[in-house]
This record gives sequence, C-alpha cells and structure tokens, in this order.
Amino acid sequence: MTLRIVDPELFGVTESSLTLSFRVEDAQGPVDAEAVVVVAGERHAVAGIAGTRMLRVEDLPAGTDLEVAIEVAGAAAPEPGPYFEGRVTTLTATEASQVASFATLNDVHFGEPLFGGALDPDGPATDDGTPAVRATDTDVPYWQFMNEDAVTDINRHDVDCTIIKGDIADRGLAWQFEAAASTYAGFAKPWHAFLGNHDHYGLNVGEEVDGYALLGQPAAPRALELGGWKVLLLDTTEPGEHHGIFPDERLAWLAEHLEDTRESGTPTLLMTHHQPVPPGRDKGMVNRIGLNPAHSVRIFDLLEQHPQVRAMLIGHTHRNRTRIYSQCPHVPFIEINCTKDYPGGWAHYRLFEDGHFRQEVRRTPSERALAHSTLCSSFFDGGYRRFSLGSLSERSFISRAN
Repeated sequence: MTLRIVDPELFGVTESSLTLSFRVEDAQGPVDAEAVVVVAGERHAVAGIAGTRMLRVEDLPAGTDLEVAIEVAGAAAPEPGPYFEGRVTTLTATEASQVASFATLNDVHFGEPLFGGALDPDGPATDDGTPAVRATDTDVPYWQFMNEDAVTDINRHDVDCTIIKGDIADRGLAWQFEAAASTYAGFAKPWHAFLGNHDHYGLNVGEEVDGYALLGQPAAPRALELGGWKVLLLDTTEPGEHHGIFPDERLAWLAEHLEDTRESGTPTLLMTHHQPVPPGRDKGMVNRIGLNPAHSVRIFDLLEQHPQVRAMLIGHTHRNRTRIYSQCPHVPFIEINCTKDYPGGWAHYRLFEDGHFRQEVRRTPSERALAHSTLCSSFFDGGYRRFSLGSLSERSFISRAN
C-alpha cells in the first residue's frame, strides 16, 4: 500500500512553539497510519486519524532556525513548498512583560445556508453544482460547530477577552443573532462584538432588528482598556450595503480618542470590519467591498499623525493578509481569515508593556472543525486555499515596540 503525506501546512509559529497540520492518504483517501513529526531531531508522535491532523510543538528555543520533517512508514517525505518549507525560524524572545492577551473572531456568519458554489459579490453564494457545503449536510450546521469549537479552544488559552469583528448574523435576522449570543455565552471571559455589513442585511428583506440589543452588546464605536493599552472598536457599516463608510461623526470620534492616547502615550489598536482602500486604489472591485475611498483617505491622513497606533485589525475579507502603506508605515493593516470555513479559527494577541504585540492565527483543532475547514480549502476551482491562507509571516509575527 503506497501512502502519501498530503497538504502539510506549517500554520503558526511563536518564540517557543510551532503548529502544523497534514493528512496521510492512500489511493482511496485519508487513512489513520502512524505518523511522526521531527523538529530539530526530536520526535513527536501524531494521533492516527483518517483526516487532517494538527500538532503543536512547545518548548522550542527562541530565534532559532529549526528543521521540521513529517515521517510516515511507506510514504515519501513531502516536497518543500509555500506552505511547508521543511524548516522554520522561531520568533525572537522578549524581556518585556506581557500585560494582556485577547482573541479575535470575525465573519462567523450564524445562519449561513451554503458555503462554496458560485460567488456573487452583491449577494449570497449560489448552489450551482460546484463544490459546496450546506448547513443541512451535518446534524449540527457547520457555522454552529465552527463557532462552538472556536469558543472551546479560546477558553483553553485563558485570554482576557474576545473581540468579534462583525458579520455575526449571516442575513441580519433575529434568530441568527440569538444563536450567536447563546453560543458566545460559553466564553469563560468577557466578549465584545461590533457589527459588519451582513448584520444589517435584514433590511433587504424587510426585517429591521437591533443586533447589538440581541447580542447584549453596547453599540460601536466604543473603547476598551486592556493592560494599559487602548482598543477602539469602530463602526464602518452602511446598513444594507456591502461596502463600508466612515463619515464625519465617526472620524471625529476616532480623532478625539486618538488625540487622548497620543497625549498619554498609550499604545492603541483599531478594530474595524471593512478594510480601508489605500490612496491610488480608487478604481475596481476593491471599492465595492472595502471602505469608501474618499473616507479611507481621511483615515490614512489621521493615522499619519498618530505614532501610538500599533495596528488596524480587520475582518470582512476572509483572508490572512498584512499590508503596510507608505503614508503611515508605523501601522500594519491586518486582515484575518474567517472563523466558519477555511482555515477556520481565530487570532491570538499578546500585548506587552513596551508597546509591542505578538500575533498568532490559530486554526480550530477539533476533528470536526479540521474536517470541515479542509474540505472548504479546495473550493472555487481550488483557489480558496491560496486566497485565504496567506503567508506564515502574515499569520505569526511581532509588531514594533515603542
């Protein structure tokens, strides 16, 4: 029997750990053959399941280049590729004290009937016979168990809070918000949410609901304090529309709070649903899904004046991507993949007293979450993995300090 090691992904790295996933297959599909991951010569057995397996290796030396191999009897070693190069460098250590940690979720889409099929930029996906998953394919809808299992995983990491960056209710319906509130009641620590474009789509079918009230959340914009840092939750929605806006009153609120944190020297994070459109990108599809370009320019102009801003953390695009623009190079604009499909998970942030943070995107590790997210990775003519995963350096990194 010839075996293959399939889809190895080095998913995350910190100063002391790495996380990778893979499958073992024969001609008929995944098998539960024994596997070993070797990191810097140390062998780690991996549970034999007939599906995607995930392993986190801890207690690694910081700032060190390490060889990583996957061994399966009867299978050739995987060829190095963009998702698994056969080696990794752990992040550098820090002497600064950690002052807080938090998780983010985004694009959780409670109530979504279908993922895959044919995409329509202005509406829901269409079940046209191309690969897709449906909420009715499993006893528990995929959006439900992907959120439940993300909550369970986040609770294991004892973060100070979780922030949900919009697109909570897929069609903005009351029962979808109620399902989300019930699920997030499972968090062991506080959670904070603000709305995205999908959360207002009830307007398009004549159902106007107060999503914040149904979630038991104050409306955005609002500010949070975390370990001496300030976190600003922004509203970028134009109810009923796919794109985002940031009109005068929202800009004035942000300017006032940034003035306060600049004067106090408080490191500050911005949270949005929509991504700003950078200067020079005022044409094309990006402006049908991002922030209004004229409003975006004003955000860039404002951030240019505020060196205390450490990052803008973004949802909406369903991908891992980090961009830095010349107008305000001190601010990385960080997009994070969605929770409900591939790679399916959440982002972990650790805040430090010297004003730097560390990001690690985490893939939800339950067997059913890995099976679902792996299936979704091949959708859209095989292109969804390339689109959504991003590079290791975009998923795991260290920001600048003061």
